[in-house]
Amino acid sequence: MKSYKVIVPKPAAKNEAGTEVDLYAADEVVTPSGEWQEKLMEAFVENGWAMEVKTVQPEETVVVQAEIKAEDEVPTAPKKRGRPKKKPDPAPEVEE
Repeated sequence: MKSYKVIVPKPAAKNEAGTEVDLYAADEVVTPSGEWQEKLMEAFVENGWAMEVKTVQPEETVVVQAEIKAEDEVPTAPKKRGRPKKKPDPAPEVEE
């Protein structure tokens, strides 16, 4: 389906009968809802008031669900806190 981007703001018909007139604002993207609006937009393009734009359908998003597994827990010894205890001085060697 064609789409048009209005470059120059212009008043034009907003319905098929032409009984309602409204402003097609600048930078407005119009996707024609009928043959009458398609012809209107082609006239806008011929006069340089609009340009045809290519619309790109958004890509389908893929949702991937994953499980998060905890690593195997290995029991560890509790860490000792505080200041280390002093080791007793070794006994002096006695010479004979």
